[in-house]
Amino acid sequence: MSETITIGTVTAQPGEVKRGGIPISGDMYGRPREIPIIVYRGAGDGPILWLNGATHGDEPEGPFSIFKALAQVDVSQLSGTIVAVPVMNVAAFNAGTRGDPLDSFAYDMNRLYPGRADGYPTERVAYAHWEAMRDDCDLQINIHSGGEHSYLAHMIFASDNPESLELAAAMGPGWDLVFRSGTGGNNPSSQMGALGKGGITVELGGNCRTLTGDFHAIADDLAAGYLNVMRHYGMIPGDAAYESSWRMGYQIPLLAPATGMYVGKADLPFETELAAGALIGQIYDLYGDVIGEVRAPQAGVVFGLRARPSVIEGHWCCFFGVVEEIVTDLLGR
Repeated sequence: MSETITIGTVTAQPGEVKRGGIPISGDMYGRPREIPIIVYRGAGDGPILWLNGATHGDEPEGPFSIFKALAQVDVSQLSGTIVAVPVMNVAAFNAGTRGDPLDSFAYDMNRLYPGRADGYPTERVAYAHWEAMRDDCDLQINIHSGGEHSYLAHMIFASDNPESLELAAAMGPGWDLVFRSGTGGNNPSSQMGALGKGGITVELGGNCRTLTGDFHAIADDLAAGYLNVMRHYGMIPGDAAYESSWRMGYQIPLLAPATGMYVGKADLPFETELAAGALIGQIYDLYGDVIGEVRAPQAGVVFGLRARPSVIEGHWCCFFGVVEEIVTDLLGR
């Protein structure tokens, strides 16, 4: 283990916690702008884990869960390094929007990562983050939720390489929906997978559940997963816990068949297998008549629902997961 690690403006020695940023050029007054980072440099050897929050600016579960997780880490007992990036997309987070509202050409950072040094504004921010992370990262967790548009239950998208699938399994109890995603795609997890490292995207929450106790419960749930990951890789003391098996498959977006008010079925369960044809929700017109239904296209699970009842024909209503297999060997043991 080297004596120091330098990420962006932060240089930390073993046993230190330092704050700083990843430079992303200046503003119109000439003041430097940065992506904020917190570096926990452990006293012992171990992997470098990046926790990346708020790639989308309307998803505050990332930063809140990172704060809660770090509050439970004693750097003197840490083996390895945690690089916490509470908010990757600061401009979008300030606006409370999915992307930077001042960048109309490159809006969604999670569809254009790792960006370009000479690209549009969002591409340049993504590139600065990638350049800081690429060579000083072994494990990466990119934290998402439904944001303004939906609520998403526990879901992991894991790059299709052994390192990423092991990282997914290490999230522990409650995280048994793990869908493979490609490597080399335009998001941080896929880019890490392409390097043969561990990269996953976790989904939980939505702005419809960011009031008082709900927000704390979701952040605690996410933080428990990161801490379980740290125990699995020997970064912090304690024994990791695991699911006994994992459900793997693919997702289908279910779209509204009519324009009106979408209302989900009252007792619709998340993450629980539904039969083909099961009712998920109905669409009412403004006279109270049911003019459309959303049903399960085949056996599978609901892991995401829209947050807004108002819907236009063709709008997204539900993220539906088709489970193709149940596996027991993601840990590679």
